[in-house]
Amino acid sequence: MTDNLISLSKGIEVIKNELLTIPNKPGVYQMIGANEQSLYIGKAKNLNNRINFYTQPKRLNSRLTYMVSNTIRMEIIITSSEMEALLLESNLIKKFEPTYNILLKDDKSFSSILFNLTHPFPQISSHRGSRKIEGDYFGPFVSKGTVQKTIETLQKTFLLRTCNDNIFKTRKRPCLQFQIKRCSAPCVNLISQESYKESVLEAKNFLTGDTNDIKKKLVEKMYDASNKKKFEEAAIFRDRIKTLTEITASQNINIPELKNVDLLAIKQLDNKVVIQMTIIRNGHNYGSKSYFPYTGKNSIDVKADEIMQAFICQFFDKNIPAENILVNESPKERKLVEELLYKKHGYRIKIQLPQRGQKLDLINSVVKNAEESLNRKIYEKSSNKNNLLKLQKTFKFEKQIKKIEVYDNSHHNGKAPVGAMIAFNEDGFMKSMYRRYNITSKYEQKVSLTDSELVNNNDYLMMEEVLIRRLKGKNPSNFPDLLIIDGGKGHLNIALSVLKDLKIDKIEVIAISKGIKRDAGRENFYTKNLKKFTFEKDDTILFFLQKLRDEVHRYAIAGHRIKSKKLIFKNLLDEIDGIGPKRKRALLNEFGSAKSVKTASLKDLSKVEGINHSIAKKIYNYFN
Repeated sequence: MTDNLISLSKGIEVIKNELLTIPNKPGVYQMIGANEQSLYIGKAKNLNNRINFYTQPKRLNSRLTYMVSNTIRMEIIITSSEMEALLLESNLIKKFEPTYNILLKDDKSFSSILFNLTHPFPQISSHRGSRKIEGDYFGPFVSKGTVQKTIETLQKTFLLRTCNDNIFKTRKRPCLQFQIKRCSAPCVNLISQESYKESVLEAKNFLTGDTNDIKKKLVEKMYDASNKKKFEEAAIFRDRIKTLTEITASQNINIPELKNVDLLAIKQLDNKVVIQMTIIRNGHNYGSKSYFPYTGKNSIDVKADEIMQAFICQFFDKNIPAENILVNESPKERKLVEELLYKKHGYRIKIQLPQRGQKLDLINSVVKNAEESLNRKIYEKSSNKNNLLKLQKTFKFEKQIKKIEVYDNSHHNGKAPVGAMIAFNEDGFMKSMYRRYNITSKYEQKVSLTDSELVNNNDYLMMEEVLIRRLKGKNPSNFPDLLIIDGGKGHLNIALSVLKDLKIDKIEVIAISKGIKRDAGRENFYTKNLKKFTFEKDDTILFFLQKLRDEVHRYAIAGHRIKSKKLIFKNLLDEIDGIGPKRKRALLNEFGSAKSVKTASLKDLSKVEGINHSIAKKIYNYFN
């Protein structure tokens, strides 16, 4: 008997022992392997019948054979119905991410446009997450950029405010948005509540597809202004018409009966799979996105209907579906999935597999996009594999490089320090693995025997802290094969020291430092076993490493900027005794920024509403 057959026999024996106490009721089962690793989570209408299936080796495909072979125990949860079991299965899969389940790694919710109706002059803004704010929501939009562009179009066309309520109520004069003809300045009563609400209604009508009447009204206003020789005003209306025409031309699909629909097309090639999604709302195309779900270990036997079912259950847990979902492959248990969506969202949702007509043409076009996306992904994966193999050979690493983590720190003279880590494997950048580390420890870098620079200006100690926080006490199975550090030989030594102290000996390290004149292509590379060296400027591995370095650099800088903005509001004003939220808001509205408050005169500070002479003096003395 081979080792594989022995393992399979042991797994089947475990399952048979569990079957002795498993009832013929609906529920969820979890197969668990060594080190309490979750192998698989499934649901069943009849647990005993379903689990008994795993004790029949001849009926198991290669994926299920591996899964059963690694099972050392099971957990069972009884539910009152199959629907409840499906809901619980979906939640547990998201929580435990089992090895052999289909997983949607990229499950971030899409953004919508919100008209906040809690105020007499509704604000228009981008919104993501649960819809708890009272208002009208339009979307979802696949691209955040599309949301911002649409909001700018609505703001420019209908002169709607985007400022929040706190800023709105403290304004005493119109802001820049009014000056550039993007807001009607309701904050200082330059438009009546009735007229503003009419503009809001027109904006909503535009988003619901009623564009012709709106453009007709704008054309009438343009000609009227032109006839009255108000050519500047006429030009403004002309630009608004042009903007509306551009955005409707790019979004309109011209199929009246398909006002709200989600289009899902799956394409498989061996164990590679893509699901292409297109969102249509109010007859407008709100964007497309490709998803590459993880289909489990040894996943060549996973069927398209299983993947489609898992995707719909996981994706629409956070995102709001249309009343109609068109697919090129029905989920395995379509009726049950429709019931699940109804239970989650409170309205009936129909999943359809088009057979003819415009619906079939539409889903076929999404299938073509799916094929193109999958081909691009396969090409990128092949290229990534080659780069990882070349990287291993170039640096003479003994271990195969499958996963890389890249680290960088970002700060400005020690202020607002942030550590960043990105991850990369043969599938590309692993964005769900990206992490930022808020560095709060105080480090000083000596510049002489008697002096030191600003606090938190020791890049070595910051990098040490980040690496320790990432690696200490973590599961080794999630460790990378290679660490790349943005820095020189000193950073390399810090990384090697951390690995030695933590007794981790299976991770390689590369440090990248700027070359002569900081030119791209002249970088110096350091490893434990090789002397410093550089690449030829056209070397593909150099481009690959620059790509990784640039990505972590971008991610670190973005984190530093976010932290810096918070510190501007927190450190400069919040630490002054007697300055609460209202006074801080008044100061920022008057001067525009905390930096301007810092340079303001005592006389100017005293003019701000709510700032008496005593408080003004306290602020002035704090900064001067």
